[in-house]
Amino acid sequence: MLSIGISISRERWCAVALSGTPGSPAVAAAVSAPCGEPFGGPDTASTIASALREALPGKPIPGVVVTLPSPLAYLRTLTLPVSDLPRARVIHLSELDGNLPIEDDEILSDLFPASPRTPDTFLAVATRRSFVESVVSRLAEAGLRADRIVTDHASALLIGAGRGTPDEAVLVATLPDILLMRLSGGGVLSARQFPAAMADSPAEIVSALGELSDDGDDGVAPALFLGVPPPSLAGFAPAASIFLGPEGLPPSHLAAYGAALAPFLPDVAGGFSFRTSAEAAASAEKEVRIRRFAAISLAAALVLSVGALEFAKWVEAEKANRVRAQVVKEFAEAAPDVRSVVQATAQIREKVASLRLRQKELGADAPSPAELLMQASLSLPQGEISLREVSIEGGRLRLAGEAGEAKFVEAYRSGLAGTFGPSWAVTVQEAEGGAKGPSVRYTILVEKKA
Repeated sequence: MLSIGISISRERWCAVALSGTPGSPAVAAAVSAPCGEPFGGPDTASTIASALREALPGKPIPGVVVTLPSPLAYLRTLTLPVSDLPRARVIHLSELDGNLPIEDDEILSDLFPASPRTPDTFLAVATRRSFVESVVSRLAEAGLRADRIVTDHASALLIGAGRGTPDEAVLVATLPDILLMRLSGGGVLSARQFPAAMADSPAEIVSALGELSDDGDDGVAPALFLGVPPPSLAGFAPAASIFLGPEGLPPSHLAAYGAALAPFLPDVAGGFSFRTSAEAAASAEKEVRIRRFAAISLAAALVLSVGALEFAKWVEAEKANRVRAQVVKEFAEAAPDVRSVVQATAQIREKVASLRLRQKELGADAPSPAELLMQASLSLPQGEISLREVSIEGGRLRLAGEAGEAKFVEAYRSGLAGTFGPSWAVTVQEAEGGAKGPSVRYTILVEKKA
């Protein structure tokens, strides 16, 4: 498996390629390209793409994960009327409208998973749509496909997860700006970000770090430093663990390394990624295709249902025609030359009895298929039971399906017996456990008693 992460900073773009298995990814290449203007110019993407192809000769370049620096991102803590992440992602943009120093139609935003402590409070990270789409466009022109756009906050979470961060901890990342993230129960409780230049006067950073580390009655949450910590912060938590990145990887490439971990750790950060206009258009087109396919499937099912009913009517008509032909033939055989009324009457009675027996064998005296289906559906009990197959042969009705428990099968059998009455026999021919889970497959036969 090959994964590539690209980090963007004011001075340079860095790219890291990882290969291997999810449990042990190794650095396959690390390249960089200086920025001719802040955060990269038109040629930066081409330079980084050429450097990657030279570092990975003969290997196809997969889609890349791009991480944006914290100066281009805005943090907001939102309290929403829902607690599940998918629904929160749908409605959170309305809470950001008018609350950021950018135009509403320029906002690209996503959420990190909430902490179980505050399940309705989410950390939103937003950026400018125009910058993200210009980066995606430049990469496409250079022959690179951007699969995900994240920020250094997500990159820090990925690095921390790869290092086995405790459920209750504070991440302190220098990427190169300083990010503080309070983790709790697998979610993000709160976060702060500071320019790297503030490390020279760290009073505010130290105060924020103290607030995030305070765990109330449980003491102080452990800290994990990612990257080279400023001396002032390292002294604040001397017992904290420090991760500088894989051996031989320059500190400037640490954010790109975290982005490259995304395919290896797909569940970390709740799949955080900015949704570009192209992705939104592709998603809308996919929804249209799904609805169109569903409509075609429904129409086909209706046509098949009507065809099945018409076929059943034709079969019933054929049975009636055969019975009428048999009646004419046997009456003619019974009394070709009627000389004695008594003798002819006895013969006719015998033939009528024979005819009734054959009617039962043909199923002509049984209810119509529509009536049988209606009675079978009315008898279906409430609960975990489904009817998947129905077959009608003469006066016999065979029902097959699945149920969550055997009691639903017995309830269905009892309901059928009550609906069809004492002149019908209702038996369970087969009831066994399913291969795919705790379900019971059943077959029930309903037929006239002899």
